[in-house]
Amino acid sequence: MSRARGFTLLEMLAALVLLAIAASVLFGAFGQSTRSLSRVAGHERLDAAARSLMDAFDDRRLTPGREQGRWDGLAWTLEVTPQPSAPAGTVLYRLDLDVVDGRRRAHYATLRLRGREATP
Repeated sequence: MSRARGFTLLEMLAALVLLAIAASVLFGAFGQSTRSLSRVAGHERLDAAARSLMDAFDDRRLTPGREQGRWDGLAWTLEVTPQPSAPAGTVLYRLDLDVVDGRRRAHYATLRLRGREATP
């Protein structure tokens, strides 16, 4: 007489437990990657807004002080500060830009060199 071969109930339960553990690890990894992609998309929006705003500031006269506004639903604050070390006949400005989108906030800083005749 031959014995039938197969899995016992205990072996099946152990296999299901291992499958459940592996699935929970994979679902956790997928959830984390989704959150990371969402964060990256939010930062890309802030970066794009900052680049556009900085380009707009290049086209006009810079005056020391603070400006605020809204751009495409984002709040921004720009602080323009003249810097002491600039070649003769020029003015070096430091631009500090803060862009806010709800809970996300980003700070950008750059320098711009302008001729003295372009200053107020």
